[in-house]
This record gives sequence, C-alpha cells and structure tokens, in this order.
Amino acid sequence: MYFNKISHPENFVFATRANPKRRRVEVAGLSCRLEVQSLGGDVHRVTVAHERWPHHGSQAELASSVPGETRHRVELTSRGSLALLGPDGQPVLRGADTGTFGVCGTAWMFQFHHEPTMQFYGLGEHSGTLEKSGQRMKCWHTDLFGDFSADEVRRLPPNPMYASMPWVIVRQGDCHVGLLVDHPGSVFIELASNFLWARCPSPEMRRQSFYLGAREGQPDLYVIVGPSLPELTRKLQHLVGRTPLPPLWALGYHQSRWGYAGPRDLRAIDDRLRRHRIPCDGLWLDIDYMDAYQVFTFAPEHWGRARDVKRAVAALARAGRRVVPILDPGVKARRGYAVCDDGLARGMFCQHPGGRPFVGFVWSGSTYFPDFSRPEVRAWWAGLVRTFAATGVAGAWLDMNDPAVGSVELDDMLFDRGRRPHASYHNQYALGMARASHAGMLAARPDTRPFLLTRSAAFSTSRYAAMWTGDNVSSWHHLRMSIPLSLGLALSGVPFNGADVAGFFDNTTPALAVAWYKAAFLFPFFRNHSEYRTRRQEPWALGAAACTVITHYIRLRYKLLPYLYQLFIAQAETGEAILRPLFYDFADTAGCPLGRIDDEFLVGPALLQAPVVHENRTSRALVLPGPARWFSAHDGRWLTGGRTVTARAAGGATPLYVREGALVPMQAGERTDARNDLADLEVHCFLRPDTRGTHPLRYACDDGESFAYQRGVRTRFALEASVADDGTLEIAITDVTIGYRPVRFRLVTYATFTRIRIRRGEHQTELESAPHRWRFTGRTLAARITRPYRLTAS
Repeated sequence: MYFNKISHPENFVFATRANPKRRRVEVAGLSCRLEVQSLGGDVHRVTVAHERWPHHGSQAELASSVPGETRHRVELTSRGSLALLGPDGQPVLRGADTGTFGVCGTAWMFQFHHEPTMQFYGLGEHSGTLEKSGQRMKCWHTDLFGDFSADEVRRLPPNPMYASMPWVIVRQGDCHVGLLVDHPGSVFIELASNFLWARCPSPEMRRQSFYLGAREGQPDLYVIVGPSLPELTRKLQHLVGRTPLPPLWALGYHQSRWGYAGPRDLRAIDDRLRRHRIPCDGLWLDIDYMDAYQVFTFAPEHWGRARDVKRAVAALARAGRRVVPILDPGVKARRGYAVCDDGLARGMFCQHPGGRPFVGFVWSGSTYFPDFSRPEVRAWWAGLVRTFAATGVAGAWLDMNDPAVGSVELDDMLFDRGRRPHASYHNQYALGMARASHAGMLAARPDTRPFLLTRSAAFSTSRYAAMWTGDNVSSWHHLRMSIPLSLGLALSGVPFNGADVAGFFDNTTPALAVAWYKAAFLFPFFRNHSEYRTRRQEPWALGAAACTVITHYIRLRYKLLPYLYQLFIAQAETGEAILRPLFYDFADTAGCPLGRIDDEFLVGPALLQAPVVHENRTSRALVLPGPARWFSAHDGRWLTGGRTVTARAAGGATPLYVREGALVPMQAGERTDARNDLADLEVHCFLRPDTRGTHPLRYACDDGESFAYQRGVRTRFALEASVADDGTLEIAITDVTIGYRPVRFRLVTYATFTRIRIRRGEHQTELESAPHRWRFTGRTLAARITRPYRLTAS
C-alpha cells in the first residue's frame, strides 16, 4: 500500500443534480439515495446508499442519539451540493465549488470549500504538529518498525502510525466543526495541501478545498457542530464512547522493560522501588514471561507450575504491585499447544484466499490470527482471557494488534471465514481484540474495573482500553513529538493515553530521561518502558542526581492523584477532555494565538505545563493565556496571563503553572509509596486577596477499584471559594453526600489571608493561624493552614 499517495478530485465525477425531497443524488450515471439524519445535539449523519457499496462493515459502537439542542442543519441542494447551515441560514461549512460528493469506481469522497482562516486538528495518532493544515494522510494502522525503516522512525516518525483515525476538527474563528468517517478500512484525508510541488506554477495551486473519502465501502460521514472545542469534544466522546472510570491504580506510575521475565525480576524491581521510596502501582511483563512466546502461557523456567504463578502474582499484589502481562493476538502455529489446537478445531482464525488459516510471522514464528470480526471469535478469546485472569494478573497489555504480521502481505489475511477482504476490517482489528479482552476481564472479576492498554485503536476503543503511542525512540525529537501526539489523540476520542517515558528504542541519557519525566508526569497514562538491548532506564539506573529529580515528579503525580481522578470522573460522566491544548479553555487573542502551540498543554482546567523539550536548554519562552492570572509553581510568583514570558527550568524545576481561582485536591503529605487515600485531602487554594468571583470544586471519592460507586457507594461534596471585600477568604461547603467515607481535608493557601471563614449551611467557623477542627453535621472535619507544598523540585 502507498501510504503517501491518495486519491485526487480530478479523477472523480461529482454530483451536479439532486432531488432533496426524494433524497436522491445523481453522480457518474448512478442514482444514489443520500440520507441526512439528525441525531440530536447538532450531530448529523450523511450516508449514501447504492448497490456499488453493498457492505458497510464498520463495527464501531457509535451512539444513535446525542443529547442537546440542534441549531444547525445539513442541506442537500438541487445541484447535488451539501452545506452545513447555521441558525441564521448562513453556511458554516459548504461543499467545494466543483462538487461535494464524488465517485471514481468504488472510491468516493466528500469535498469541502477551504477558507484560508481555517485550522485543522484531530486525525488520531498523526505525527507532526498539532495543527494539520496542508497535510494529507491515509488512515491505515501500521506496525511502525515493521512497515518503515528504523531510520525513518528515528527521524520522523512517519505517518500513518498505530491509530490513524478519520476525524477532522475544522476550526474557523470560535466555531469548531468535526467530520468523522465511519469506515473499518483505509480512509484518505487531504487538508488543502493542494497536492502539487511547491514550485509548480499551475493555477491548481489556488484550488481551495479539502476532502475525506475511501477506496471502497459505503459512504458514512458524521458532521458535528461544537460550536466550542469543549462542546465538540464532549459530543464526540458521547458518540464514540466515553472512557469508563478506570481503577485508581491505573492512574499511578508503571515500570516496564522488555526483559522482565519472571518473579525474580519483578521482586528485584520492587526492592529497588522500596529502597528509593518511589511509588509505583504496576510492574509490566513483556514477551519474555511466556513459554516460547505462546500467548496465555507462563514460562516454567521463570514461573514454575500454575499454582506458583498465582502465588508469585499474589505476593506482589500484597506488596502493592499489580502485574500486567502483554497479550499478543498472534497464536503460535504449533500442534500440541492448546490455544492453537482449540482455535483450529473451532475455525477461529483468519483465512487466506486458499481457505486455510492465514500465517504471519511474529515472535513465536509461524503464527495464526484470531478473526475478531466475528462475535463467536471474540467470545472464544474472552474465555481465554477469563482463564488467564484467574492467575491474579491485574490487567492486560494488548500489543501487535495493528495487526502486525511481520513481512507477510496483509491483503492475504481475510476476515469473516474468508468472505471479506482485509481492508474491510483492518483498522478495527484492535477494537475487536479490546472488546473481547474487556469482556474476559469482566467475566473473571465482575465487580472490578478492568484495565487494558492497547497499541492500536479505532473509534469506540475508548470504551474498553487506554492507549499508549507505541514504540518510540529515546531522542529529544520523539520527546517533543509526544505532546502533539497525545493531544491529537485526546481530541480524537482517546483521552486515556500516553507515551513510553524516556523512550523505548535506543539509549536514553540522564538529561533526556529527566526532561521526559518532567514533561509526562501528568499525562493520563504514565509508564517507563524500554527495549532489552538499550541501557537500563529505571530511575535509579540513571545516576543519583537524575533519580532524585525523577523521584520527585513521580511522587508529585501521586500527590495529585485526587485531581487526576476528578478529571477521569468528568470524562466518564460528560466526556470532558483530560489533556488539552491551550485553546480548549482559552480564546485566541492578537497577542496570544493559541491554535498552533503544541509544546504546552493543560491538564484539566487548572494546571498548565510548558516543559523544556530541547537539549541543553535551561529556560524557554512560553505563552500564558489570559485573562487569567497564574501561580508559577517553580518559583512561587503570580503572573498575569495574555502574554509571553520566559521561565527558567534548571536542575529539577519545570515550568508548571496553576490557574488563579483553582481549588486543587491533593493527597496529604508527600507520597513515597502507592498507598492512596482519596478521603484524606489537602485542598490547595490558588486565590489571592484581590481575586474576584466564586470558584468551585466538585469532589468525589470511592474505593478506586470496584463498581460500587455506581450503586451509590461514593462520597461527594462541593466547595466554593471567594474573597470578601475585607479580604477574608470564604469557603462554602455544599452538596455533601457521604456514601463511601467521610472526607478529611486540610486547606493550603498560596497567598496570605488574615482570616478564613468556612461555612456549611448555617454553621461557620473562622481560622486565624492555628490548626482548627469543627463539626457541622455530626461528622468531624479538619482544616489546617500550612505552608505551600513544593510542587517542583529544586
């Protein structure tokens, strides 16, 4: 497949005539039915039906309705063009002058008029800048090191990657419109690159259009109007599936390396973590734990017998370390291997055109691949995962599910008992594996929230698994790229994501590793992982100075777990983004254009990170969006937003800012292990005596592991902070529901107040300087005025 060549409108015939009342469009001699359906919430679906495209094929689980008001409409004109019209009847987005819907054989496209003021975002895991204008791509999941040379991956890396999603955000002014193509195979997208050499004198260089389409399959396009980016993101997440609340341990720090093979390795890592007082929830197993790389097995030379596996995993769990093993979809083609024999007997594997099981080549050599397009195969795989989970492993790491088949041609890998071509399901293969694995984990432990991590993803994967950005490289270039990659995924329906910290391939350095931890310690997923031939990059392996700084930021993540947990609750309940570009919460100004900034990001609404991601630099220029004011955590200053500032980041410091008015829940004290208590809080109050307005915090906590919160076993309360005219900091406690445990909190301020007044209903108490306790509803609460926590290392 050509990854960098896509279809061009000059080879398509576009519809020039339509009958809107009969919902018919005439194009290239075809009379097609074109349906425009409103799903609510300003979400519209456009489908084109004709016998030329008899099979839709998509297994994405997209909602059939979206809550909210519909104020825009998609109109089909008598000339065959499509337009998105606003409440005033004026076009917000319209088809290109040369036509909107076009065909070329079985290929089709939707083409839209391009304005120079437009900006583009999304595209899933698409490398490069956050803003995508002038780019073109083919959505086709790749095995990066299997489809490109190592040099290409090191330098670029190339596109497409592991999760190229046909989702484009069109930003024009303050309005955001999303275009989603629901298709299980290859989709091409061209964002006004004009498709010609830069020096070409042709007038075609002035062509102003952008388009999306596919080479086969039924045309199915969703048009979503935000109009703001937060509204658009929430609607997309409702459509494709919000991320269910994960277990709390999944939000902690994870340590992995290709080469950890058995209990001895994991106990050694556990010992070093304890010695250095580094909190860590997950210890991960790459392929070496398996018996001859056979999935669902443990190598007896490392693990002993089955009962020894359970004992070893249980012992690590008691020590606070969850064990997460890798699961590859490939099944070793070997008679006598139970999974292989059973799969062959039941016909569970993909076929080649000759009607026999398709063979690829991965770690185990000759390999069969489950046909996840079929529900009975997903049920079979779920049963295997259920049995595997009985060993006590806490989750599963789904790798090589792009699918990776070595150097074998993918076109020979057929689905649905050989009846469907490979392209009919390629991009959703990982989705099928995630669905099946999730079902297996739930079957094994019905009241425990599953945690799965996947390399490839499609629309709806967010319902089942987090995603890491795949095999990256230990380089400053890949560190820089990790930020727009994760932001692009966050805006494309995959909010729970992160990169391998310090890099997977090649040797990291202490300076690079420290910079990567500073940049990624608040990414939704936080794991150190490396390849077995590289230098060791566990924190203590990088030298005492680097280990000290890295340890601080791991501990700071644990301190901030209550805040991160609230972001995941908001994602599960409303679809709110976790990691965000600056223009998610702030508007552009002439002095601060935010749409192209991709080396800064927001973590929720309160925290802004601007890490140093260039070698040998100890400072950087950054934009603080306005009109907010910001507390600089690395030097303790309050700064006015809406301008560019310079921040120093020498030693252990990193540019980290907290928005004025934020009430940030944190765990008490400094966390030196993975024992967490979401009901024992410090509420860090970032108000000043001259802060205006009322600033809320809604907080919820539960056991962090089970589904009991869905049955009401959750404590909730709200705080509102404001400053009175006399300079008194006023805290109002409201909406208290104690379904889990009473919450104790300490109040930490970052400015001096002569008086703090705390109210609960008609009751109130005032704090001067000493620790106080008070009782409102028969339950004892505590507050303490204390010095601010050192948020960045010195």
